[in-house]
Amino acid sequence: MREAEYRLAHPPTRPFPWAWTTAGALALLSVTTWGMWGVRRWKRNRYRVHPGQVVDFLERGLNPVLLDVRTPADYETSPLSIPRAIRLDPEHIAERHIDLPVEKNQLIVTFCTSPEERTSAEVARLLRRQGWSSVRILKGGLGAWANARLPVESKSHLPSIGIEIYRNLTHGDIERRHYAPGAVIFEEGDDAHGEAYLVHAGTIEIVKRSAGGDRRLNLVKEGVLLGEIGLFRHAPRSAAAIAVTDAELLVLRNERLEWLIRNRPELTLELLKWLSDQIVSRDG
Repeated sequence: MREAEYRLAHPPTRPFPWAWTTAGALALLSVTTWGMWGVRRWKRNRYRVHPGQVVDFLERGLNPVLLDVRTPADYETSPLSIPRAIRLDPEHIAERHIDLPVEKNQLIVTFCTSPEERTSAEVARLLRRQGWSSVRILKGGLGAWANARLPVESKSHLPSIGIEIYRNLTHGDIERRHYAPGAVIFEEGDDAHGEAYLVHAGTIEIVKRSAGGDRRLNLVKEGVLLGEIGLFRHAPRSAAAIAVTDAELLVLRNERLEWLIRNRPELTLELLKWLSDQIVSRDG
């Protein structure tokens, strides 16, 4: 009896519940981490809108002003833009006064081609700081707009195949190559190295080499594919390509072109038309 009373008065020391404490701490850490991630995600996306939402703004009569804030390099690379968009060079604004002929309460949608819409986000921040109260960011930028099959316009005359390719290019990932007049881009018999090109600027001469001299087969101008036959045939170059003027080419890798053909039916249709025209013109 006394032993029982003693045990009641002096219970044995219980071990510290390390397992429960650790599990609780991990759960709290997990909830905190997910909460912080959610807050960051909300802050990042609260001003972003999809192309479909911009269409909804237009249908509701809000008449958003579309602001093209692509970097000069991206703007010069792509000949496409959204109709009636206002051009604003992000490198010319920085923290100084922004001269924009738009009312402060007007709905504005900025777009660019930078990864994660960084340029649009920075310009939107500066606009809000200077008093524009309703500024949004086009999620996915110009590429998302074009891929949604919404209207685009070309800054210069381009064949339809060129417009479709530009619609689907991710400009930040494009390799550009420059050639001076007379420079050889590739020779007849060269390995294609899994590359085709889009002529972004200049004129390229396609020539057939022979003992009697070079024979011109074609002149390739802006917005036209170059060297695509070697990719489809998995064969060496069938002719040489020489720059006639200063030229800039955008490199299309084989895997990227194949992905576009499999996943962009509009581009595939234009490519088939283009190849058919090429066959007919050569037979003629």
